Amino acid sequence: MSKKKCLMVGAGGFAGVWVRHFLPVFRDRLSVVGLVDVNRQLLDQAADFLELAPTQRFADLSEAFARTDADFCILAIPPVYNKQAVSMAVERGMPVLCEKPIADSWQACLDIFRMVKQADLKMAIVQNYRFTSPILTLKRAVQQGDLGSIIYITSRFAVDHLQNVGGRFRYDIPDIMLYEASVHHFDQLRNLSGADCAWITGKAWNPPGSGFDTDCCGLFIMEMTNGVKCQYETSYIAADIQNDWHREYYRVACEKGSVIVDRDSTVRVVEHLSHGRTKVTEVEQVSTAYEGHHAMIDQFLTWLDDGPAPQTEIADNIRTDAICFAAAEASREGRVIDVSLKLQSAGLLEIGLPAGNVLQA
Repeated sequence: MSKKKCLMVGAGGFAGVWVRHFLPVFRDRLSVVGLVDVNRQLLDQAADFLELAPTQRFADLSEAFARTDADFCILAIPPVYNKQAVSMAVERGMPVLCEKPIADSWQACLDIFRMVKQADLKMAIVQNYRFTSPILTLKRAVQQGDLGSIIYITSRFAVDHLQNVGGRFRYDIPDIMLYEASVHHFDQLRNLSGADCAWITGKAWNPPGSGFDTDCCGLFIMEMTNGVKCQYETSYIAADIQNDWHREYYRVACEKGSVIVDRDSTVRVVEHLSHGRTKVTEVEQVSTAYEGHHAMIDQFLTWLDDGPAPQTEIADNIRTDAICFAAAEASREGRVIDVSLKLQSAGLLEIGLPAGNVLQA
């Protein structure tokens, strides 16, 4: 495998985590040859860490793409700017690895998808939550088939952002909870059920006195295209048990028992025997070379070397974004949103996925 040259778009905020923690793990497989951010101070701090020359530092996106000879780019910027960045990547035939969500609106998601597909350009979306050891373990336990078919899945994300603010943007941007957090969990429900979402309904709301200017609580029900039902709870103001980032609760209820993972990240199989007796079995954790973001980077670099497409290439992951925008629509309008129709109307149900893309572990 040849060492790849990368244009890193974003230097501050979470992009700084990419620069300092994710990319150095792959220094033998990639080198950052250009870095762009509108904040000069954050740009220089990250560029100094990467030991980039002044000519490799850019405050202007167009200049960065025009003057950087790179094999691919990484986008870790606010999603409102993704369409502009992807259009520049398309012009230069530069594959894209992009933080979720694809964009800040459903129309922008479709525009990006069509640009990429028309150019036959490789683009994947970071859905790192699929590739943690607890989720891989849970999924394997379900797929072994000992418990029979899945009946329904329950998911809970709950974090106290009143105590742990983590960024003022969470308080102001409309529907930020759905696009920042729920996009992970909707994707996980697709991943665990092995199907796309057929329809969704529910409500997001902002309780009085929350301190938020946007919705910070949500309850949703979904049906997947294979008949599996899902229920999802989310809160940015949870004052009780914390099922926060990477410690979410999932319970996959099957015909003969359930597989559960909770905030301790231990996967357990729970079976009702008889006479009120319950059998609880802890499942041995799946070990993997890379987890989370590291797994996504590994998959993308392998794809660039003509390996298999990542599970979360854009043709797959736009189906997750469709759920997010449908959830916001369902909440505003108080009705059931047909997600399959939303995909069909956009011509996306005619787009084939790589074999086994959703179901593979």
